[in-house]
Order: sequence, then structure tokens, then C-alpha cells
Amino acid sequence: MVATNTIRIGIDIGGTFTDLVAADEKRGVWKIKVLTTPTDPSVGALDAVRRLLEKEEVDSGLVRVVIHATTLASNALLTGNIPRAALITTSGFRDVLEIGRQNRPELYNLQVERLPPLVPRRYRFEVRERITYDGRILEPLDTSQATQVARRIRRLGIGTVALCLLHSYANPRHEKKLGKIFRREHPSAKLSLSSELLPEFREYERTSTTVVNACLQPLFSDYLEKLEHGLEKLGVHAPLFVMQSNSGTVLSRQAALEPARLIESGPVAGAVASKFYSRGSQSIVSLDVGGTTSKAGVWSGHGFEVTNEYEVGGRLHGTRRVEGSGYPVRFPVLDLVEVGIGGGSVAWVDDARVLHVGPQSAGALPGPACYGKGGMLPTLTDASLVLGRLSSSLLLGGDLRLSPRLAYRAVAERVAKPLRMNVINGAIGVLRIAVARIAEALRAATVEKGLDPREMVLVAFGGAGPMFACEVAEQLEMERVVVPPAAGLLSSLGLLLAEPLHDSVQTVLRDAESASVKELEKIFRGMKERARGLLGREGVEEKDVTYQRFLDMRYQGQSYELSVPLRNGIITGKVVRSAVRDFHQRHQTQYGYSQSDRSVEIVNVRSYCRGKAGTVSGVTGIFAREKGPVMRRRVWFMGGRGIGCQVFQRNSLFPGSKGKGPCVIEDYDSTLVIPPRARYVVDRNGSVSIAI
Repeated sequence: MVATNTIRIGIDIGGTFTDLVAADEKRGVWKIKVLTTPTDPSVGALDAVRRLLEKEEVDSGLVRVVIHATTLASNALLTGNIPRAALITTSGFRDVLEIGRQNRPELYNLQVERLPPLVPRRYRFEVRERITYDGRILEPLDTSQATQVARRIRRLGIGTVALCLLHSYANPRHEKKLGKIFRREHPSAKLSLSSELLPEFREYERTSTTVVNACLQPLFSDYLEKLEHGLEKLGVHAPLFVMQSNSGTVLSRQAALEPARLIESGPVAGAVASKFYSRGSQSIVSLDVGGTTSKAGVWSGHGFEVTNEYEVGGRLHGTRRVEGSGYPVRFPVLDLVEVGIGGGSVAWVDDARVLHVGPQSAGALPGPACYGKGGMLPTLTDASLVLGRLSSSLLLGGDLRLSPRLAYRAVAERVAKPLRMNVINGAIGVLRIAVARIAEALRAATVEKGLDPREMVLVAFGGAGPMFACEVAEQLEMERVVVPPAAGLLSSLGLLLAEPLHDSVQTVLRDAESASVKELEKIFRGMKERARGLLGREGVEEKDVTYQRFLDMRYQGQSYELSVPLRNGIITGKVVRSAVRDFHQRHQTQYGYSQSDRSVEIVNVRSYCRGKAGTVSGVTGIFAREKGPVMRRRVWFMGGRGIGCQVFQRNSLFPGSKGKGPCVIEDYDSTLVIPPRARYVVDRNGSVSIAI
């Protein structure tokens, strides 16, 4: 049994594996990795918790909090597996979802097809009302018509409704009245009000965000309720938190109301942990290589890059999301560059005898051919096994045994034979393409944004990240790679490092020179009170709360804005003038020019309220270490040579351990491959730092 101290659990559900990391206050850490159950992700999550409680003999009564990340939202939108939803909007704006913006995913294709609207036209309804952009009421809400619409939606059996009136961000009165009508006429319906969810202008993006949220609400409500009941049956009565795309956590009750905030929860958690284990570096690139995709994020200066221009369900062209191909969601999301390469990516040869890797993935079922679960297609994992980079018997502590014979046959039949080469060369070809594609993601996250990767540290994680990190770094001339402990479970580890966070935004559209500082202060105070209430329900004390304030600003006539942080304290004219000067400087840095004699407009007021919850000491401790035998096996590298390499068990490498490549370091959840000439050292937190 464990010592009697509280335990925190992080659970991350990925496309192939479900990962669990638990930590107590005495620096004890437990790691569990199981296959994801695609038809019902909660089954795999609860199975991981059950293993923790039974196999590791952890007392369920000691669990203080469970923090969760899931791909449920993005998977539902990608597959179209969402419930029927209705949209209510201002008369004349029924087709905003289909009209969208002028941008198109394929500019010169006259037959281009967008993704179908999440709400078909027959379920989109209009109500007569009109409020101006500055909040004045031009036409009162027709309550009689609104009542008829609510009753019709109830008769249709639609259980989730998005309410998005034209200028409700400026004056939510009509939208709130409409909400009251629906609660009276259709009390069982789940409602998403744009004025509560995203009181920001740009009607298409606000409507899309509200509709995405409405479509996800029933799914998340049922899923989180099922997960909570499952935890209770296992004797875990701790509160359940969910990771948001903005890098903070939120209580499950709030998550069920605003599921559109959770779309990128898993990858974001890994990025949070990568900064923690970067040994104080101020410029890092996080690289997460999972079963399906690779994601790269950049920490430069004081935080990760954040974007509000996110589209879920869109297509990728190389490393870029094709603008206009997905459903816009205007919540803050860590700006991660993604490419469709992961351990489960399928290698295939086209009719012109050209080798490709991905973006198709074998997923958890049937998985790579070497899993022996019926998969016949060769994957990056199969190629790595053929090249000796993976052990056939030690993955997941021996719980997942790989078949070299099946991997060899798949690569031979589907890669080597069509290319008329031997199996080893075919597998090396798969490796080279995968490394080149992953390097593309890092290049897009750094070079294409004006950053020099040679001056940055690469922090690699995910089940497959450490296996390719050194060779990716070589391609970008990066000199240092850090592989954290439990790298294959780092997203789960990041959940234990994440803190409660609530962001708010309000459109104001005021000239900076004439803006009322009292009005701005009033808006900020309202945001603070709302966040304080939410954090209070999450168990965060006032002394543990930090507030950040921003003004989104632009030059008069511009279409988009830059976010400028403000100094703490009451908003005064001096604070606004200082923000204007900072805006000019940021514009110069971002775009290469500024116009200090031009009028500046305050577009949005924005705030972040972050709470400190619990302790992270448990996840920074030393993982169980024991001396193990040093083995040897033949490993092939990018150059095409097979080299006899030492193979270490990671838990046998104590802090201060040093060595040089070529070698392989195997862990429960991932495998680190260190190429020739590279040198490594293990730091006091258990991270392996590699000099390329």
C-alpha cells in the first residue's frame, strides 16, 4: 500500500493509447498505458484507473483530484457523429453558417465544397429583433414568434439549441429573454447563448463557435457523467477537472457547458509539461509525436504562442491548416503546428512507385501490423521494429508484445517489393520520410515565424517522439534535445502541472483616445468577479489567483487586431496611453512597420484569471530506479548502416549518468534512440539532455 497522503491522477486519451499518470505528495509516481477504446473512450480511461487501484494497490480514498484530457470533441466533429442541433438567429441571418467568409480552401476550384454546416437549414430559425452594433434597440424581440419557434423545436425532438442574435455582444438583452422563453417552453433543451459564451463581434465566427459548442454539449454531458459515475464505482470520489485548449483546467460541470473550449486539450497538456522539463530554457520547441500526428509548439519569451484563429475539422496541407476548410472556434488555443505523422502512420507506395508515410493511421484498432490484432498495413512502428529501434518484448513493461515477423512481412510486401529493394532499405525509406515530415512541422513553427531553431531547445515526448527527436534536430541544426521522464505519458504528466484558468473577452470598439477608462474598468471588474466565482467553486483561494488584462487593438481601418498586455491595477488614461505605445511597438515587431501618427482602436477587452491548485512536487520527483542489465542489438540509422548498440533501461540511469551514442534507452512508455556522436546526461529531474 502507498503512504497515507493525497494523490492526483491525470488521464489523457489519445488516438492509439490512453495514458495515466498519478502522483502523491511524497514524490511517488505511477505510470499506466492502455490501448484506447475508440467506440467508448471512457472504458479505456476507467480501465487505466482500475489498474492503478488494483495492480498498484493504490487506495481510492486518497485520490484528491482527477484531471482529464480527451480527443472526444475533435473526433466527433471529424466523423460527423453529433446530435441534431437547432440555431436561432436574427431575421435575415439564417444562412450565416453557409455564407461564411470570402476565404475558400481552394481558391481556383470553382466546384470547391466546404464542410456541411453542423446545423442543416431546416433546423435554423429566425426571430424578429434588431439591436445595433453599439447596443441600441431598433426593433424589440417578437416574443410571440420566439415562443412558437421554441415549441416547434420541442416538437421536432431537438435537444440542443444555439442562440446567436446579431449584435448580442453589444447588448445581450434580447438573447437572454430568448433563453428564458426556451427554458420555459423547452426546459429539457441544452442552450448555448453566444452572449454568455463569446460576447465578441464578427457574426460568422461567433455563430460557428456557438453552434460547435451546442453540438458538443450533449456528448460531453453524457460522457463526463458516465466517467464520473465510473470513477465513483471504483471508489474515487474526487472532483473531475478537464483540460482546456488555453492550457488551463476547468471543473467538469463547467466543461459540460462549454465543451468547445476542450478541443485541443491533450496536445496542449504535453506542451505545458515540456516547458516544465526544459531546464529553465527561455526558447523551446515542444515536439509531441503520438500514434496519428506530430505537433510542434514554441515557447519564446514568456509563454506559448496562442491563437484565436482556430478551425476544427479542417484539412491539412503539409503542416498548415487550410483556411476556410473547417469550423471556426474563437476561443484561445495554443498555436500548435500539426503534421499527419505518428507511430501508427501507414506507409504506402503509389502507382508511380513513390513512397508515402501517412496521413492515414492504423489507430488503436487494428493498429500496426506488429501488434498482431489483424492489421496488415505497414506503419512507422513496424519499420522501426524492423530496424531494431524498438524492442519486441519490453513495450508497456511487456504488456504489449510486438511481432517482428508480422512487421517484416508487412514492410516486405507493401513497401520493399513495390519499390524493388530489400526490406531494410524499405524500412529506412519510411524512417527518412517520417523524419523529414516531422522536421517540416518544426520548421513551420519556428523558421516560418521568424525564429531560429538553432538557438532553441527541442523537448521531445509522446510515444514516438524520443525515437526520432535527435534525427529531427540534426535536420534543423539544433544542438540540444531534452527528453523528459515518462516522455510517452507527458501529456498526462502535464495535466498534473496545469492550473485552473478562465479567459473572458468583450467587444467594445472604442477609439483609444476617447475610450472611457471607467467603462473599461467596469468590464474588467465584471470579468474578474465571474472568474473569481468559477475559481472559488474549483477550490482555489483568492490569494492563489493571478489576473492578466489585455486590450485587443488595431489601427483604424484594419481588419484584425493585436493583443496588448496591461499593467496590473486600476485602468487609467496613463495605462491606456502606455498600451497604445506598446501596440505600435508590437505592430513593428510583428509586421515590420508601425504608424504612430494613426488613430488606434480598442476592439476587445480580454482577461485571463489563473488559479494555483495543489502541489506539483509529486511529479518532479525521482522515478523508481534500479540497476538492470545492459543489452546489445543491431540498430539501423538514417545513414543506412546497421550498428551494434548498447540498450539501457531508463530506470537504471541515475541522475548524473553520462554516455554517448549510438545507443538506445528504453522506458515503459517510449524508446529514445541516440545516434552516433551525440552525447547525453541525465539531470536531477530524470530528463535526458542530449548534445547533438
